[in-house]
Amino acid sequence: MQLENARKTLPVLVTNLRRTSDHGLKRCFQSLRPSTPRTMVFVAGCQRSGTNMLMDLLDASYETDVYHEHDSRAFERYEMRSPEVLAQLRQRSRAPVTVVKAICDMERLPELCERFEPTKVLWIYRDFRDVVNSMLVSFRHQARQIQRLASGADDSWWGRGLSADSLALLRECVTPQISDASAAALQWYVRAVMFFELGHDQNPAARLLNYEALVRAPAPVLQDMGGFIGICPPLRAAGQVFGHSVSRRPAPAIAPHVEVRCLQLLERLHQACD
Repeated sequence: MQLENARKTLPVLVTNLRRTSDHGLKRCFQSLRPSTPRTMVFVAGCQRSGTNMLMDLLDASYETDVYHEHDSRAFERYEMRSPEVLAQLRQRSRAPVTVVKAICDMERLPELCERFEPTKVLWIYRDFRDVVNSMLVSFRHQARQIQRLASGADDSWWGRGLSADSLALLRECVTPQISDASAAALQWYVRAVMFFELGHDQNPAARLLNYEALVRAPAPVLQDMGGFIGICPPLRAAGQVFGHSVSRRPAPAIAPHVEVRCLQLLERLHQACD
């Protein structure tokens, strides 16, 4: 049993040691650079869509200063601190690119992009069926959450920025009997559709990334992403990306009228990504 546990934990320990070592080298490298911050990059997307993976890939670059949502310097309870705090962090940074996760603050992106120009937005999306499966494992009470959203009375980050169209859709689709799977699919929808509602499809400073394309062939996606935000692509991190999570579980049982809406939005995202 001890040997089996050691076999399971050893890869995690090796990864953590490598990451700690890389961060140490990165800090040393950046300490030798003049403080010349230029670009702020915001990473956005629905929960369970690969935002953590994307942040880790960006963190692998020596040209970035990355603030994950658990970093208390930039976040409080996973929500972004004030623009003044972010401005101070960017001003102190010695990296040419400052990266901040905006997953709970996506409705603020137009304001933040204007405030911190020059900025870039990296928005990652994933097939809603895999997102739903991941949500059902990671989170509880999806039906209760979507019922609260549909009421219009949710003042948490889930409810902030909810458009009139999204609220109307929820009121149409949400019933007292809605399943957790259908509820999670609707949560994917109202977060993913914000890419269009906020005008990012018309914004040359925003780039839409497909999760499945990234994990299946990371090198070309990283190459394109690096050129877009102005850094050398962290190709050495490509070996840490694997596509085994794509369609790993059977498709969840989502109500047909909800699934149709999600399929339409997924196709719209695919078209915008091409």
